[in-house]
Amino acid sequence: MSIVHTETERGFRWITNDTGDLRIQESSAIGDYVDSFDCPGSSFLWVGDAHLCREDVADLIKIMGRWLETKRLPTESDLDDS
Repeated sequence: MSIVHTETERGFRWITNDTGDLRIQESSAIGDYVDSFDCPGSSFLWVGDAHLCREDVADLIKIMGRWLETKRLPTESDLDDS
């Protein structure tokens, strides 16, 4: 699966696969977390409908794990480093 990394004009990151079937996007909604206002996009993720194979699931787990650790969706180079 080829991953396409994009950032909105407001600075929120989103990721799709090369066919556009898979979409994960940082949400602008603010959750009830101590650092929610300091880290926009860290409270919620939008995850689109997708039919995922095992490799896609492994990629998604890696991406979402990085989001949990860093409070941001990873860039392409972030994933290359891990």
